[in-house]
Amino acid sequence: MTTTELPANFPAPAPAAKHWAIDPGLVPLNHGSFGACPPAVLDAQRRHVDLMERDTVTFFVEHASRLLDRSRDAIAPLLGCDAADLVFVPNATQGVHAALHNMGLAPGDELLITSHEYPACLHNCQAICERTGATLVIAELPWPVPNADALVEAVVSRLTGRTRACMISGVTSPSAIAMPLDELCPALRARGVEILLDAAHGVGFAPHHLARWDVAWATGNAHKWLCSPKGSAWLYVRRDLQPAFRPPILSNSAPTRDAVARTAGRSAFHVEFDYVGTRDITPFLAIADAAEFLASVAGSVGAYMDHNRDLAIAGRAAICQRLGLEPPVPDACTGAIAAVALPAGRAAGDLKQALFDRWRIQVPIWEARDAPEGMIGVGHTPVLRVSANYYNAIGQYEYLAGALGAELGRSSCH
Repeated sequence: MTTTELPANFPAPAPAAKHWAIDPGLVPLNHGSFGACPPAVLDAQRRHVDLMERDTVTFFVEHASRLLDRSRDAIAPLLGCDAADLVFVPNATQGVHAALHNMGLAPGDELLITSHEYPACLHNCQAICERTGATLVIAELPWPVPNADALVEAVVSRLTGRTRACMISGVTSPSAIAMPLDELCPALRARGVEILLDAAHGVGFAPHHLARWDVAWATGNAHKWLCSPKGSAWLYVRRDLQPAFRPPILSNSAPTRDAVARTAGRSAFHVEFDYVGTRDITPFLAIADAAEFLASVAGSVGAYMDHNRDLAIAGRAAICQRLGLEPPVPDACTGAIAAVALPAGRAAGDLKQALFDRWRIQVPIWEARDAPEGMIGVGHTPVLRVSANYYNAIGQYEYLAGALGAELGRSSCH
């Protein structure tokens, strides 16, 4: 189907869509998977590349630290932490990997996760437990979710005297549950459990309070909701843990990092992570440019986040009303991505493909039996997840609701 063959009721995006390069013949409702970087931010990255290539020695030796600090300073207020406690990694999975390898797990320790964790992070948890002899414990989250208290109880009830740490997703990937971190983090810390926060959606998705939550480690992507270039993520390590925290890959300064740090007037934490061999760090540098871009378009990053959350909840309501469904997650536990538990009877993969082929809608649909190995259950009926970004409009969700009604009606006739 070409753009000229689109359905007559094909919806218009929001006016702000002009700032993105998204195909106008597509209804893009899956920002949460890979993000979308605006051309203006890619132009900013190109300027960083040009600076790097004009004199690579001066760039890495003199400019890089200052420009990395600029991006740290841009996101620290959004994360509720000091910029000194942030470094950059290519993606949140690598941030989780680094934290797990610095956790100090040993035989007899327990690492607690939930049943809705992202597969890549689950696999890394399994691997570290196999290597260290620790035990992986899984807390089953309720589905549907009755309230925030039920989520806290599901996690806390699995704690034992051997629980060393707990990895929690800020928002679960398959089920779009925004975990009640204001309640959950204090409950874990009161029991002496260290917290690894997988904030993959993280910065630009919702306000974070890393210092107040007293998490030991946190990591998240900037290429999702902050709309920075792909390959840009952050890693937070609590100050008291930084002296012993090392990158999984050590570079030139490893044997003398403290001396190098003193000479450079920087922390050893920054020295080791800011240079891990020669690599393209311009996605990290463009994080600051992405934050500036969103503030210029929406008025502030806070207004951008509020808009996206409100639109996701309104979009989910339109779908549920059209199909006669109840939201599986309460509004209090919903952010800029929202889930809908669809009726049984149509295979998730078949429905997703039909929405794309016949309606030009890009939206994820999962069900437990079709999910990647390790993505632990969200029930046995399909779960659709919609994202909301500044380029989306409510008419796109109403269009999806109508398409779902037509497709689910089509399947019931066969």
